[in-house]
Amino acid sequence: MEILKSNRLILRSWKICDLDDLHEFTSNERVASMAGFKVKSTENETLNILKQFIIDSTDSLWAIEFKESHKVIGWVELHTYLQNEQTNSKEIGFVLSQKYWGLGIMAEAVITVLHYAFSEENIDSIVCSHFINNIQSKIVIEKCGFKYERKSTDKIYYSLINKVKTNGSIYV
Repeated sequence: MEILKSNRLILRSWKICDLDDLHEFTSNERVASMAGFKVKSTENETLNILKQFIIDSTDSLWAIEFKESHKVIGWVELHTYLQNEQTNSKEIGFVLSQKYWGLGIMAEAVITVLHYAFSEENIDSIVCSHFINNIQSKIVIEKCGFKYERKSTDKIYYSLINKVKTNGSIYV
């Protein structure tokens, strides 16, 4: 997996030593609610998730490490978008520790992955969604240049076209 860097972040593969950091935010009820997963009440539950993250990070799941503290504060994932007939489309998702909300960190991480996906993987488009009540994610998604596509009963979907590929200009 490619290690990606930005001003404040290192996006890298998951490691077993990330357990305490991961548990810190996956055991947070507000984070779990906004991201749509069940709160991890024990470190053993988190360890099971971490083991899968380690496998998944060989391809498409980055741990977000805050350079200043070397602490893992969230994740960004990029995977094949199965609900689209376009074969070269991906979906991006993200989770961030509540302690780091409102600092522009997630937008920085997402833009870093977008640059990688569009320039290195030559992806045509990327889809992103958030639960209707998740205003924080909506702000990140719109800040990163995604455009509204549609609304379902519980989510709002956005997309971003690789304009570098279509007209040579910068996409974000």
